[in-house]
Amino acid sequence: MGYKTYKFRFLFGLFLLFFSTALFSQKFISIKGKVVDASTKEPLPFVSISFVGTTIGTDSDLDGNYVLESKWGSDSLLASFVGYQPMVLPIDKSSKNQTLNFNMESVALLATEQQVVVRGKKLKYKRKGNPAVELIKKVIDNKKKNRIGNVDYYEYNKYEKIELDLNNITDEFRAKKGLKKIQFIFDYVDTSEMNGKPYLPFFLRETLSKVYYRKSPEAKKEYRTGVKMSNLDQWVDMRSLSTLTDVLYQNVDIYENNIRLFDLQFMSPLSPLSNTFYHFRIIDTIQWKGLSVIDLAFMPANQANIGFTGHVFILNDSTTYAVVKADLGISKKINLNFVDDLSLVQEFSKMDSVWVLTKDQIVTDITLFKKGKGFFGSRTVEYWNHKFHKKREGSVYFGTEQVVEDNSIYKKDEAFWAKARPDKLSGQEEGIYHMIDTLQTVKSFRTTMDIITLVISGYKKFGIVEMGPVGSFYSFNTVEGFRLRFGGSTTPKLSPKWQIESYVAYGFGDQQGKYAASFLYTFNENFMENPKHFVRFSRQHEINFVGQDLEFVAEDNFFLSFKRGSTDKMLFFDSYKFEYLVETNSNFTFGLNYEHKKQRPRGDLLFDFFDLENPGRMIRQSNITTSEISALIRFAPNEQYLQGRQYRLPIYNKYPVFTLNYALGINSFLGGDYTYNRVSLGIFKRFYLSLLGTAKVRLEVGKVFANGLPYFLLKLPLANQTFAYKERAFNMMNFLEFVNDEWITVMAEHDFKGLIFNKIPLLRRLKFREVITFKAIWGRLTDKNDPNKNPDLIQFVRNDQGELETFSLESKPYIEVSAGVKNIMKFIRIDVIKRLTYLDKPDQASLFGSKGLGIRGMVKFEF
Repeated sequence: MGYKTYKFRFLFGLFLLFFSTALFSQKFISIKGKVVDASTKEPLPFVSISFVGTTIGTDSDLDGNYVLESKWGSDSLLASFVGYQPMVLPIDKSSKNQTLNFNMESVALLATEQQVVVRGKKLKYKRKGNPAVELIKKVIDNKKKNRIGNVDYYEYNKYEKIELDLNNITDEFRAKKGLKKIQFIFDYVDTSEMNGKPYLPFFLRETLSKVYYRKSPEAKKEYRTGVKMSNLDQWVDMRSLSTLTDVLYQNVDIYENNIRLFDLQFMSPLSPLSNTFYHFRIIDTIQWKGLSVIDLAFMPANQANIGFTGHVFILNDSTTYAVVKADLGISKKINLNFVDDLSLVQEFSKMDSVWVLTKDQIVTDITLFKKGKGFFGSRTVEYWNHKFHKKREGSVYFGTEQVVEDNSIYKKDEAFWAKARPDKLSGQEEGIYHMIDTLQTVKSFRTTMDIITLVISGYKKFGIVEMGPVGSFYSFNTVEGFRLRFGGSTTPKLSPKWQIESYVAYGFGDQQGKYAASFLYTFNENFMENPKHFVRFSRQHEINFVGQDLEFVAEDNFFLSFKRGSTDKMLFFDSYKFEYLVETNSNFTFGLNYEHKKQRPRGDLLFDFFDLENPGRMIRQSNITTSEISALIRFAPNEQYLQGRQYRLPIYNKYPVFTLNYALGINSFLGGDYTYNRVSLGIFKRFYLSLLGTAKVRLEVGKVFANGLPYFLLKLPLANQTFAYKERAFNMMNFLEFVNDEWITVMAEHDFKGLIFNKIPLLRRLKFREVITFKAIWGRLTDKNDPNKNPDLIQFVRNDQGELETFSLESKPYIEVSAGVKNIMKFIRIDVIKRLTYLDKPDQASLFGSKGLGIRGMVKFEF
């Protein structure tokens, strides 16, 4: 599970709020067709097709084809193109799907009435000798001197406004009985200039910043001085929502080779590789704000690929070749989920020999379900008070974080905003804050939001306490049988400075009760606040699978109860734990823990060792106790994260993440039985590879320094015996199958983002994406910790036939690879996984008669 899952949950929650009514209440019309030259019959690309009297439109593709879908169209369709006579065709409003083909007459032909030779085949696009290609090459060659980053120092003020709106607001929707008590919200309905859809705002965020840039060594820092949002913090973590909007609407630099939107990389038309990715065509030379500019149109050669369609307007001179305006959109065929439309407009003005961004606006139409209601997301940025060549103190540029903020920026009063905004809010924008505040006083709205919160987080609030998580109320496993659990925690309403969490559970198979409780005290103003700084005391009387710490989810989650193979070896433990954690604004994390843990075997797990005085005789140990101090240092430059109820999800970026862990076990300290040192270093890096997609690589090296340590206190690789695919686990490995005290782990995943499937017609239409993985761990078990060489140590587990089930990795690494298909029905990923080594071990999963072959699936939300 990643941050994209949380994005889905948030959007899905809001979707539920408004979609308790019918989705389709107005007729949806889909029109497709082809535009050709009336005389030559050659397809005409880049022709503007729109409903007459509206802003709803599209352009024909490289083959002259177009598709236009809307509920808000007029009764006729207009085709217009430079050099051709505009053409209007009537629409049959009674037909849901129809085809309208345009045969456009050349203006030159009409004027001269000259005869032409009709050619029956399409002219092939050529790069060589194409003036449009030559032009974009000159723009690329000159972009360094034109962009603002060419100066040594600059700074400016920045005001950003992000608005989220529910769209497709019909009269039938307004009249729904469930919305009777909140009719006042429809006073704020407006109409989109992008595609004519009526929309209702429900979220507004304003951000005021000061930006500083230094060319060498390069540093760009945004110091936020104020953030204001419409408030739903009773149900939604507003800092997470703010982070989410930052991720969805990142700063766009047209001069970059790749532009990141929706966590995807769009090829910029100004990339050196753009000539291989896009088809370019010069449309016309026009006047724009007193400047002579060339209108250069472009679209991806393969319209399923992640790229833009649109126009860049280039200064018409022989020296500068500066982009003065960019007007970008997306193809209807793009392999992009949920985004129905996009408009990105940027305008530039010349200041101090460079071209500075002065207008920056992006609008997206996000629709979760085809033809249903969806969301508009708009981001508008204003820049002013530019200063160049002014060097600031080194501390201004110091640090790895690109955005610097503290909690005080969320507490600015109205007087601050009235003075700080470069322009006043419109009456409608001011009304958004008032509307949301009023909406939260309506009982039916509050009830609906409580239900959504329960579905999303798994917790139900009851004033000062909340109960959950619901997904763990019932589960099952081989040892416990049916397991019931009930628990909850306090909320900030009781105290924002401290939190109590607890639960009780009971297994009907082992007839054992379990429980846990913790007390957390934060040094921040609120325990949900980031960056974290807290102490926590916890007590557990619980059972779990040996060495299997599940990521982000409770181990007794119902959906993880379904497992393959043998799952009858568990540990019952009693634990007392103290934790201290502090996160800094510079993205360092420091943690210090102490845990006292007593463990007892359950199921078929035994603590047996040989009696050295009576060879062949086994002695059974009832329990072991560890007394452990551990420390954590983590460095994640520019890390952002989304705060969930049970966990916090990191958002990947291009920077590496370093994690250093150290643990010290102390013999005889508070009853500890063993002395050991465990150290590990982990590195994670995400690579953005433009046309080739993205890759994620994880490396970990570690060692346990000990003499005679029980094998289950050494390194047990994270295995997976469920049928769900887990990104950080070995999905074809069994629990307790391998153990090491020295190890190196490599996990790599490459997502091609449809690079291959986009070339295959059927798969291109289905918008499937391909992904491959490689996972390996290599290590060894030193003689002093090897039960096979030390009979007085707790012995490895064996199956019913007496065969060993636990091994070291000294002879060769464990390796598994997979090939998967993502984006099946937009949410599903299916991987075929092949285990390449240690196929001779017992209890091996097999598929179609092939050992070590399996299929795993997962649900994941991605754009």
